[in-house]
Amino acid sequence: MKRYACLFFAILFLIPVIGQTGEIERIQKAGVITVSLNRDYPPFSMQKSGTIFGLDVDLANLLASHLNVEVKFIRPETYDQQIPKLVAGEADIIMAAMTRTLQRALLVNFSDPYFEVSQAALVRRDKVPAGANAYFDLLGIKNIRLGVKAGTTHEEFARQLFPATAIKLYPTAAAAAEAVVRGDIDAMVADSPFVRVWHNTHVEHYTSISALLDPVTREFYAFAIRKGDQDFLNLLNVFVDEIKTDGTLDLLVQEYFGQMNWAEGTGQKATRPKRAEFLKNRFIIEKKARIEERRKAFQGNGDNYE
Repeated sequence: MKRYACLFFAILFLIPVIGQTGEIERIQKAGVITVSLNRDYPPFSMQKSGTIFGLDVDLANLLASHLNVEVKFIRPETYDQQIPKLVAGEADIIMAAMTRTLQRALLVNFSDPYFEVSQAALVRRDKVPAGANAYFDLLGIKNIRLGVKAGTTHEEFARQLFPATAIKLYPTAAAAAEAVVRGDIDAMVADSPFVRVWHNTHVEHYTSISALLDPVTREFYAFAIRKGDQDFLNLLNVFVDEIKTDGTLDLLVQEYFGQMNWAEGTGQKATRPKRAEFLKNRFIIEKKARIEERRKAFQGNGDNYE
Protein backbone atom coordinates (compact mmCIF):
# COMPACT_ATOMS: atom_id res chain seq x y z
CA MET A 1 0.00 0.00 0.00
CA LYS A 2 2.86 2.31 0.86
CA ARG A 3 4.37 1.69 -2.60
CA TYR A 4 1.14 2.79 -4.34
CA ALA A 5 0.94 5.90 -2.17
CA CYS A 6 4.48 6.87 -3.16
CA LEU A 7 3.64 6.28 -6.83
CA PHE A 8 0.53 8.49 -6.54
CA PHE A 9 2.47 11.40 -5.07
CA ALA A 10 5.25 10.95 -7.63
CA ILE A 11 2.73 11.27 -10.45
CA LEU A 12 1.13 14.24 -8.72
CA PHE A 13 4.43 16.09 -8.69
CA LEU A 14 4.94 15.37 -12.41
CA ILE A 15 1.81 17.30 -13.36
CA PRO A 16 2.95 20.56 -15.01
CA VAL A 17 2.75 23.57 -12.75
CA ILE A 18 1.31 25.56 -15.66
CA GLY A 19 -1.76 23.33 -15.54
CA GLN A 20 -2.14 23.65 -11.74
CA THR A 21 -2.25 27.43 -11.82
CA GLY A 22 -5.08 27.44 -14.36
CA GLU A 23 -4.59 28.32 -18.01
CA ILE A 24 -7.54 30.69 -18.19
CA GLU A 25 -6.38 32.68 -15.16
CA ARG A 26 -2.80 32.75 -16.45
CA ILE A 27 -3.85 33.93 -19.93
CA GLN A 28 -6.14 36.63 -18.55
CA LYS A 29 -3.47 37.82 -16.14
CA ALA A 30 -0.98 38.08 -19.01
CA GLY A 31 -3.59 39.86 -21.14
CA VAL A 32 -2.72 37.84 -24.25
CA ILE A 33 -3.37 34.39 -25.69
CA THR A 34 -0.73 32.95 -28.02
CA VAL A 35 -2.30 30.98 -30.86
CA SER A 36 -0.39 28.62 -33.12
CA LEU A 37 -1.70 28.85 -36.69
CA ASN A 38 -1.26 26.87 -39.86
CA ARG A 39 1.15 28.32 -42.42
CA ASP A 40 -0.39 29.08 -45.82
CA TYR A 41 -3.48 26.87 -45.61
CA PRO A 42 -6.36 28.70 -47.35
CA PRO A 43 -8.91 29.56 -46.20
CA PHE A 44 -8.06 28.76 -42.58
CA SER A 45 -4.83 30.72 -42.33
CA MET A 46 -3.39 33.03 -44.99
CA GLN A 47 -1.13 36.02 -45.28
CA LYS A 48 -1.20 38.85 -47.81
CA SER A 49 0.79 42.06 -47.64
CA GLY A 50 1.81 41.29 -44.06
CA THR A 51 -1.77 40.69 -42.90
CA ILE A 52 -2.72 37.31 -41.42
CA PHE A 53 -6.34 36.31 -41.91
CA GLY A 54 -8.59 33.29 -42.38
CA LEU A 55 -11.30 31.23 -40.73
CA ASP A 56 -9.07 30.02 -37.88
CA VAL A 57 -7.75 33.56 -37.41
CA ASP A 58 -11.30 34.88 -36.99
CA LEU A 59 -12.09 32.14 -34.47
CA ALA A 60 -8.90 32.92 -32.54
CA ASN A 61 -9.84 36.60 -32.39
CA LEU A 62 -13.34 35.70 -31.24
CA LEU A 63 -11.99 33.42 -28.49
CA ALA A 64 -9.65 36.22 -27.37
CA SER A 65 -12.58 38.64 -27.16
CA HIS A 66 -14.47 36.21 -24.92
CA LEU A 67 -11.43 36.03 -22.64
CA ASN A 68 -11.02 39.83 -22.88
CA VAL A 69 -7.38 39.52 -23.94
CA GLU A 70 -5.26 40.34 -26.98
CA VAL A 71 -4.17 37.64 -29.40
CA LYS A 72 -0.66 36.83 -30.59
CA PHE A 73 -0.06 34.47 -33.50
CA ILE A 74 2.83 32.14 -34.23
CA ARG A 75 3.12 30.10 -37.42
CA PRO A 76 5.61 27.21 -37.15
CA GLU A 77 7.70 26.60 -40.26
CA THR A 78 6.58 22.96 -40.48
CA TYR A 79 3.43 21.32 -39.21
CA ASP A 80 5.23 18.73 -37.09
CA GLN A 81 6.42 21.63 -34.90
CA GLN A 82 2.86 22.49 -33.81
CA ILE A 83 2.54 20.13 -30.86
CA PRO A 84 6.16 20.41 -29.62
CA LYS A 85 5.87 24.22 -29.53
CA LEU A 86 2.57 23.97 -27.64
CA VAL A 87 3.97 21.52 -25.09
CA ALA A 88 7.07 23.69 -24.68
CA GLY A 89 4.89 26.68 -23.77
CA GLU A 90 5.52 28.71 -26.93
CA ALA A 91 1.78 28.70 -27.62
CA ASP A 92 -1.34 28.46 -25.45
CA ILE A 93 -3.48 26.75 -28.06
CA ILE A 94 -3.27 25.26 -31.55
CA MET A 95 -5.98 26.59 -33.88
CA ALA A 96 -4.52 25.23 -37.10
CA ALA A 97 -7.03 23.01 -38.89
CA MET A 98 -5.60 20.15 -36.86
CA THR A 99 -7.18 16.72 -37.29
CA ARG A 100 -7.96 14.86 -34.08
CA THR A 101 -6.11 11.54 -33.93
CA LEU A 102 -5.43 9.05 -31.17
CA GLN A 103 -1.69 9.48 -31.58
CA ARG A 104 -1.93 13.25 -31.09
CA ALA A 105 -4.38 12.81 -28.22
CA LEU A 106 -1.62 11.05 -26.28
CA LEU A 107 0.27 14.35 -26.31
CA VAL A 108 -2.43 17.04 -26.13
CA ASN A 109 -6.07 17.52 -25.20
CA PHE A 110 -8.47 18.16 -28.07
CA SER A 111 -11.65 20.22 -27.94
CA ASP A 112 -14.86 19.03 -29.52
CA PRO A 113 -14.63 19.11 -33.34
CA TYR A 114 -15.54 22.29 -35.19
CA PHE A 115 -15.06 21.20 -38.81
CA GLU A 116 -15.46 17.94 -40.76
CA VAL A 117 -13.26 17.10 -43.75
CA SER A 118 -12.21 14.26 -46.02
CA GLN A 119 -8.96 13.37 -47.74
CA ALA A 120 -8.89 14.84 -51.26
CA ALA A 121 -6.40 15.47 -54.06
CA LEU A 122 -5.28 17.70 -56.89
CA VAL A 123 -4.03 15.73 -59.90
CA ARG A 124 -2.83 16.45 -63.41
CA ARG A 125 -5.73 15.61 -65.74
CA ASP A 126 -3.55 13.65 -68.15
CA LYS A 127 -2.74 11.18 -65.37
CA VAL A 128 -6.27 10.01 -64.55
CA PRO A 129 -9.31 8.91 -66.60
CA ALA A 130 -12.11 11.40 -67.24
CA GLY A 131 -14.36 9.87 -64.57
CA ALA A 132 -11.84 10.20 -61.74
CA ASN A 133 -13.41 11.95 -58.76
CA ALA A 134 -11.91 10.57 -55.54
CA TYR A 135 -8.58 10.21 -53.75
CA PHE A 136 -8.43 6.47 -54.40
CA ASP A 137 -8.37 7.09 -58.16
CA LEU A 138 -4.71 8.03 -57.62
CA LEU A 139 -3.98 4.35 -57.01
CA GLY A 140 -4.41 3.75 -60.73
CA ILE A 141 -1.47 6.00 -61.65
CA LYS A 142 1.61 3.94 -62.43
CA ASN A 143 4.82 5.22 -60.84
CA ILE A 144 2.96 8.14 -59.30
CA ARG A 145 4.88 11.10 -57.86
CA LEU A 146 2.79 12.29 -54.91
CA GLY A 147 3.22 15.47 -52.87
CA VAL A 148 2.10 15.80 -49.24
CA LYS A 149 2.50 18.34 -46.48
CA ALA A 150 5.01 16.93 -44.00
CA GLY A 151 3.93 15.98 -40.50
CA THR A 152 0.21 15.73 -41.28
CA THR A 153 -2.45 13.05 -41.42
CA HIS A 154 -2.17 13.40 -45.22
CA GLU A 155 1.37 12.06 -45.04
CA GLU A 156 0.38 9.24 -42.69
CA PHE A 157 -2.57 8.22 -44.89
CA ALA A 158 -0.50 8.39 -48.08
CA ARG A 159 2.22 6.18 -46.61
CA GLN A 160 -0.38 3.49 -45.96
CA LEU A 161 -1.34 3.43 -49.65
CA PHE A 162 1.75 4.35 -51.66
CA PRO A 163 5.41 3.27 -51.60
CA ALA A 164 7.76 5.59 -49.74
CA THR A 165 9.66 6.30 -52.96
CA ALA A 166 6.50 7.80 -54.49
CA ILE A 167 6.02 10.40 -51.76
CA LYS A 168 7.64 13.82 -51.73
CA LEU A 169 7.30 16.06 -48.67
CA TYR A 170 6.58 19.81 -48.73
CA PRO A 171 6.45 22.40 -45.93
CA THR A 172 2.94 23.56 -46.93
CA ALA A 173 0.02 22.25 -48.94
CA ALA A 174 0.30 25.33 -51.17
CA ALA A 175 3.89 24.40 -52.03
CA ALA A 176 2.77 20.90 -53.00
CA ALA A 177 -0.01 22.32 -55.16
CA GLU A 178 2.47 24.57 -56.98
CA ALA A 179 4.66 21.52 -57.61
CA VAL A 180 1.72 19.90 -59.38
CA VAL A 181 1.36 23.02 -61.55
CA ARG A 182 5.04 22.89 -62.48
CA GLY A 183 4.84 19.19 -63.29
CA ASP A 184 7.35 18.24 -60.59
CA ILE A 185 4.81 15.76 -59.24
CA ASP A 186 1.67 14.12 -60.62
CA ALA A 187 -0.65 14.86 -57.70
CA MET A 188 -0.87 16.23 -54.18
CA VAL A 189 -3.15 15.24 -51.34
CA ALA A 190 -4.70 17.42 -48.64
CA ASP A 191 -7.96 17.90 -46.79
CA SER A 192 -11.02 18.63 -48.90
CA PRO A 193 -11.38 22.34 -47.90
CA PHE A 194 -7.91 23.19 -49.17
CA VAL A 195 -8.36 21.23 -52.42
CA ARG A 196 -11.75 22.81 -53.09
CA VAL A 197 -10.59 26.35 -52.41
CA TRP A 198 -7.34 25.97 -54.35
CA HIS A 199 -9.20 24.64 -57.38
CA ASN A 200 -11.80 27.42 -57.22
CA THR A 201 -9.18 30.15 -56.94
CA HIS A 202 -6.86 28.86 -59.67
CA VAL A 203 -9.25 28.65 -62.60
CA GLU A 204 -6.38 29.24 -65.01
CA HIS A 205 -5.25 25.67 -64.29
CA TYR A 206 -8.67 24.06 -64.68
CA THR A 207 -7.85 22.46 -68.04
CA SER A 208 -4.70 20.82 -66.70
CA ILE A 209 -5.47 20.02 -63.05
CA SER A 210 -8.46 18.20 -61.61
CA ALA A 211 -9.80 18.19 -58.06
CA LEU A 212 -10.75 14.79 -56.61
CA LEU A 213 -13.27 15.71 -53.92
CA ASP A 214 -15.65 12.79 -53.41
CA PRO A 215 -15.50 11.90 -49.67
CA VAL A 216 -13.38 8.87 -48.82
CA THR A 217 -12.74 9.50 -45.11
CA ARG A 218 -14.35 11.39 -42.23
CA GLU A 219 -11.93 13.49 -40.19
CA PHE A 220 -12.47 16.33 -37.77
CA TYR A 221 -10.59 19.53 -36.99
CA ALA A 222 -10.34 20.56 -33.34
CA PHE A 223 -8.38 22.93 -31.12
CA ALA A 224 -5.48 21.51 -29.11
CA ILE A 225 -4.17 22.54 -25.69
CA ARG A 226 -1.69 21.17 -23.19
CA LYS A 227 -2.86 18.41 -20.89
CA GLY A 228 -3.71 19.20 -17.29
CA ASP A 229 -6.45 21.84 -17.31
CA GLN A 230 -10.02 20.58 -17.59
CA ASP A 231 -11.45 24.07 -17.05
CA PHE A 232 -9.73 25.40 -20.16
CA LEU A 233 -10.92 22.36 -22.14
CA ASN A 234 -14.49 22.84 -20.90
CA LEU A 235 -14.37 26.49 -21.96
CA LEU A 236 -13.23 25.52 -25.46
CA ASN A 237 -16.00 22.94 -25.78
CA VAL A 238 -18.59 25.56 -24.86
CA PHE A 239 -16.95 27.94 -27.35
CA VAL A 240 -17.21 25.32 -30.12
CA ASP A 241 -20.84 24.64 -29.22
CA GLU A 242 -21.66 28.35 -29.29
CA ILE A 243 -20.09 29.11 -32.68
CA LYS A 244 -22.02 26.19 -34.13
CA THR A 245 -25.39 27.09 -32.65
CA ASP A 246 -25.39 30.88 -32.93
CA GLY A 247 -24.53 30.91 -36.64
CA THR A 248 -20.96 32.16 -36.32
CA LEU A 249 -19.40 29.14 -37.98
CA ASP A 250 -22.05 29.03 -40.72
CA LEU A 251 -21.38 32.66 -41.59
CA LEU A 252 -17.61 32.16 -41.68
CA VAL A 253 -18.01 29.12 -43.90
CA GLN A 254 -20.22 31.11 -46.24
CA GLU A 255 -17.69 33.96 -46.31
CA TYR A 256 -14.58 31.86 -46.87
CA PHE A 257 -16.00 29.06 -49.01
CA GLY A 258 -18.95 30.79 -50.67
CA GLN A 259 -18.31 34.50 -51.23
CA MET A 260 -14.51 34.11 -51.24
CA ASN A 261 -13.92 37.87 -51.32
CA TRP A 262 -10.64 37.18 -49.53
CA ALA A 263 -9.24 35.76 -52.78
CA GLU A 264 -9.33 39.23 -54.36
CA GLY A 265 -7.11 42.24 -53.69
CA THR A 266 -4.25 42.34 -51.24
CA GLY A 267 -5.86 40.83 -48.17
CA GLN A 268 -8.23 41.77 -45.39
CA LYS A 269 -7.82 44.00 -42.41
CA ALA A 270 -7.48 41.90 -39.28
CA THR A 271 -10.59 42.79 -37.30
CA ARG A 272 -11.98 41.06 -34.25
CA PRO A 273 -15.41 39.57 -35.05
CA LYS A 274 -18.21 40.48 -32.64
CA ARG A 275 -20.82 37.95 -31.60
CA ALA A 276 -23.66 40.49 -31.81
CA GLU A 277 -22.68 41.31 -35.37
CA PHE A 278 -22.73 37.62 -36.28
CA LEU A 279 -26.17 37.21 -34.71
CA LYS A 280 -27.48 40.25 -36.61
CA ASN A 281 -26.17 38.83 -39.89
CA ARG A 282 -27.64 35.44 -39.07
CA PHE A 283 -31.03 37.07 -38.39
CA ILE A 284 -30.89 38.94 -41.72
CA ILE A 285 -29.94 35.80 -43.66
CA GLU A 286 -32.76 33.78 -42.10
CA LYS A 287 -35.23 36.62 -42.67
CA LYS A 288 -34.26 36.80 -46.35
CA ALA A 289 -34.64 33.03 -46.61
CA ARG A 290 -38.16 33.21 -45.14
CA ILE A 291 -39.10 35.98 -47.57
CA GLU A 292 -37.80 33.93 -50.46
CA GLU A 293 -39.82 30.92 -49.31
CA ARG A 294 -42.98 33.05 -49.22
CA ARG A 295 -42.22 34.38 -52.70
CA LYS A 296 -41.94 30.88 -54.08
CA ALA A 297 -45.19 29.92 -52.36
CA PHE A 298 -47.03 32.90 -53.86
CA GLN A 299 -45.53 32.25 -57.28
CA GLY A 300 -47.12 28.84 -57.21
CA ASN A 301 -50.60 30.29 -56.59
CA GLY A 302 -51.06 32.11 -59.88
CA ASP A 303 -49.79 34.85 -62.17
CA ASN A 304 -50.98 37.74 -59.98
CA TYR A 305 -47.79 37.67 -57.88
CA GLU A 306 -45.23 40.36 -58.51
